[in-house]
Amino acid sequence: MSDEDLVEEFAEADDELLVDVMTEDLAEETGSHEENSESSEDPRAPVFDPMALGLKEINNLAHFGVSSHRPGNGVAELLSDDLDKYWQSDGQQPHLLTVHFLRRVEIRAIRFYVDYNQDESYTPAHIVFLAGTGHHDLIQFAEVPLTHPVGWQDVPIADCGGGADGHSLCCWIVQMHIKENHQNGKDTHIRGIKFYALDDQPLRGTVRGPARAPGTDVDEGYARVLPMESLAEEDARLQELLDAFDRYPSSQSGNFSNMPDLMGEPVIR
Repeated sequence: MSDEDLVEEFAEADDELLVDVMTEDLAEETGSHEENSESSEDPRAPVFDPMALGLKEINNLAHFGVSSHRPGNGVAELLSDDLDKYWQSDGQQPHLLTVHFLRRVEIRAIRFYVDYNQDESYTPAHIVFLAGTGHHDLIQFAEVPLTHPVGWQDVPIADCGGGADGHSLCCWIVQMHIKENHQNGKDTHIRGIKFYALDDQPLRGTVRGPARAPGTDVDEGYARVLPMESLAEEDARLQELLDAFDRYPSSQSGNFSNMPDLMGEPVIR
């Protein structure tokens, strides 16, 4: 074989090796991209901003209890803001999470965090939610099927019928029933759960929720409009006060002797 033939043969071998290396790199890059896309939340999903929706977290108003848990993976880990911690059940299905609120609450959003990429067979696949005033009258209000979920999951409560607009869940107790796991897993992992209600302490002189331009579309699941009845009541009180001045004209000159007792100066008794 001549020197030219040897050079040509080595060149062809180098080209084939280069193609194989490029193919492997491309396959690894594609696989990595697919894995990252599965492990991240849908970028098209709207960002949940409680303050922008006029909501506040009310986990501090509740006592959380679970049907079972492994040591070191209980309620404290469930309520931690560290999503690397989680509640792990340690008993027979269904696994229960029961939330007792200190008073009757008007819930506008319920969210819980699960991660199939990390937990696999520990990830819930079928969850049912119930609520009521006590354990004797719990009623199912939502059913959440899950397929390889990653991230915060929203519980549908927009049609529960509570609140001024019918989009709130009004109750004392909420109970979460985990009936089935992926891959027929026995125990489950929940990495966080949060309850939200309307913020009753906005800036003074403003209605609940952020300021919005007239005609702006708002998600009805979270919005709340100041009822017209409250405005009518304010007008009625003002009219009653004006009528009182008309009935007692002497008060207009500064003499309030004819005014009714309920409008006089307070007396310390």
